[in-house]
Parts: sequence; C-alpha cells; structure tokens
Amino acid sequence: MHVATTIAPVQDGQLTEVIHDDLAARRLAPAEHVVDTAYLTPAQIERAQQVHGITLLGPVAAGHSHQAKAGQGFDKTAFTIDWDARRATCPQGAISCAWRPLHVSGHDYIQIQFAKKDCLACPVRTQCTDSADRPRALALLPRQSLHEIQTHNRREQRTSQWQRRYAIRAGIEATLSQAVRTRGLRRSRYRGLARTHVQHVLTARACNFTRLADWFDTSPTSSRRDTDFRTLCAAAGLVTA
Repeated sequence: MHVATTIAPVQDGQLTEVIHDDLAARRLAPAEHVVDTAYLTPAQIERAQQVHGITLLGPVAAGHSHQAKAGQGFDKTAFTIDWDARRATCPQGAISCAWRPLHVSGHDYIQIQFAKKDCLACPVRTQCTDSADRPRALALLPRQSLHEIQTHNRREQRTSQWQRRYAIRAGIEATLSQAVRTRGLRRSRYRGLARTHVQHVLTARACNFTRLADWFDTSPTSSRRDTDFRTLCAAAGLVTA
C-alpha cells in the first residue's frame, strides 16, 4: 500500500504522477493501476505508459457538450479531424475555417470553428448546435495523441468488456472505509505534514496487518445479528425469520 500525504487543497489527480514516480523509484510500479475519474486524464494515461509502462485504467470524464450528454446529435466524435492540415470536416462535409490555440482555466485546447454561412444553411443544424445565429465550434485537446486517447477511452468504457475489467476496483471502497471508519484516517493526531504522514503510514500498515490476520484466521465467523427492521418484518410475517 503506497501512502502520500498532502495539504487539503491538493486535488486527487495532482498526485497520480507523484505516486507513479515514487513507486517506480522503489521498483514497485504496477503493470496496471486502476483508479477513478479524479485520478486520470488523457495526458496522465499517456505519461504513465510512456514513462513507467503503467496502464492507467479508469473512466475518462465524459464530454460536456449537450450532444454528448444527451447521446443525440453530432458530438466531437462525429467530426473528422485532419491534424496535419489543421482542419475538421463536419458530418455534412463542411470544412472548418479556423484552427487556433485556446487557454481556459489553466488548460490548453485547440479551438476549431466553422463558417457561419455553412452552419446557417445546414439542413441538420438543430442536431449540431442549439445556437440561433452562431456557427459550430469544437474544443479539442492540444495534441493528436491526447485526442485519440480521449476518444478511444470514452468509446471503450461504454462496453461491457471494459466494465467487467474495471469492476475489480470495487474492492478499494472497503479498504478506504476500513481506514476511515476504524482507523481514524481523516483526523490527524499531530501537527505538521511530516508527522501526519507518519500517522498515515502507520495506519496503512495497521490495515495490512489486520487483513493478513483475517486472511490466515480459519476459525468460523459468527453470523451477523438481524437488524431491528428485519426483526420487525419477521414478527409481522412479512419475511421468514
């Protein structure tokens, strides 16, 4: 179990690369790292594979356009992107007229825009944009490799095969619950980041020892006590006691 301690404002995804670098430095880098959406972006998927040979598995954030959310109309995947020619072609064959860099909220994108005359005259305009007078525009990730990773992962994670593969992550929730509920992980007993990190490491080790003890303990476990609600239902004849 790897342990990383940060101050509260640090977001989960900011630690993905740190965790990989630390594990690789100790020759403990996994072949596959299963995470949730907060820990991965197309750039992190690419870096994990290129730098450490790690397959970063998790759901890439879904598209934010209303077409993508509704599952209807023309989202970004409906457009053909020619990265060498720096242009895009829409489902009706119109070619974009602008390709420029865009910087929003600390992130870089490529903004592609189509000509107003083409969009206003388009017979399927309502499937492409809900604007009454503006042409369609796209915002792509800044590099072709990142765009392809995003497109591929969004398509693959809708398949049942991918979902069965990702189901293995369900076990981590029990680990988090054990550390938080029975080991007080979210409450520091000390002042300062360094001392809090020591507490986190000891907490992780305690979880490991507890699980090892449970694994080697072959004595039968007692059955769980019925809840008050089930007892009440049994008394009313609604369920079998």
